[in-house]
Amino acid sequence: MNIFLNDYNDLCHERVLKKISEIKIKGTPGYGYDDYSLRAKEYIRRDLNRDVEIQFVGGGTMANIIAVTSNLMPYEGIISAKTGHINAHEAGSIEACGKKLETIDSDDGKLNPSLIENKIRDLTEEHTVLPKLIYLSQTTELGTVYTYKEIKEIYDLCLDYGIYLYIDGARMAVGLAASDIKVSQLPELCDIFTLGGTKNGAMYGEALVVVADDLMDGLRRYMKQRGAVMAKGFILGAQFEALFEDGLYYDLGQKAYESGRHLAKKLKEAGVKFYKKPESNQIFIIYPEAKIEKLRENSSFEVSNYNKDEKIIRFVTSYRSERSEIDDLVKHI
Repeated sequence: MNIFLNDYNDLCHERVLKKISEIKIKGTPGYGYDDYSLRAKEYIRRDLNRDVEIQFVGGGTMANIIAVTSNLMPYEGIISAKTGHINAHEAGSIEACGKKLETIDSDDGKLNPSLIENKIRDLTEEHTVLPKLIYLSQTTELGTVYTYKEIKEIYDLCLDYGIYLYIDGARMAVGLAASDIKVSQLPELCDIFTLGGTKNGAMYGEALVVVADDLMDGLRRYMKQRGAVMAKGFILGAQFEALFEDGLYYDLGQKAYESGRHLAKKLKEAGVKFYKKPESNQIFIIYPEAKIEKLRENSSFEVSNYNKDEKIIRFVTSYRSERSEIDDLVKHI
């Protein structure tokens, strides 16, 4: 079976598992005050070249809830692309925290200053929610990728309006490989972001990086209230130490990205119709519905609606994707 269902279908990278196995049997401090977590945070700060607040949480939805809702007043809301993960894939988690999402239609899943400013202007009177945070993801839910210039222009707009910018980095490792953005530049492009581990070699977990000082107020208490502070936080810390101590995190993202480029190249050669221009490790194609079950005999993938006779298929490559399974998938297609 060729596995292209998602990029979190393995246990974890072997070096992450080895690091976890080295945790002593008993006596390790809890709640993230252990040596593994402290070292992991220092490695990330080293790469960011910035003294930032870092918290490790168990998953992407949890990280988004904390990042997006922790410091907003009840009348303040969030702007996101309609396809944004917090709007389309998290079961109303943001609204369940009492915060309203205002969404923007976007053909490529990306926002830009013009789209954002038009939405802000629609929300100027006292009877509307007051926009206070912009949500982006790198990469987007459609596999597209922001450039440095694109995010910088959005952040400059946010600074003009006094609005926070949050970048959901569940696939940030691939985003860094696919864009012109260096990891050390992330703190200058937003107020808060994540470095996703679940989809890049960790057993589970995300690193929440807080740049803006005022977003740190009460953060740990809010995390505790929302169930995001793990007693055995050292398990998270050990994973991120393994990922960041010598650049494994970036290497795995690069491998996933290169596999995505190889898949896109082979699909283009086969004359396949793309749903969106392939830019990352998420590749979307349009495929006859009548042929999907046959294709599933050899490969796993996600399917969504397109029209009466065709479906959208999403293939996701990971650091474990092999050229041989990519070539075999394309052969069957």
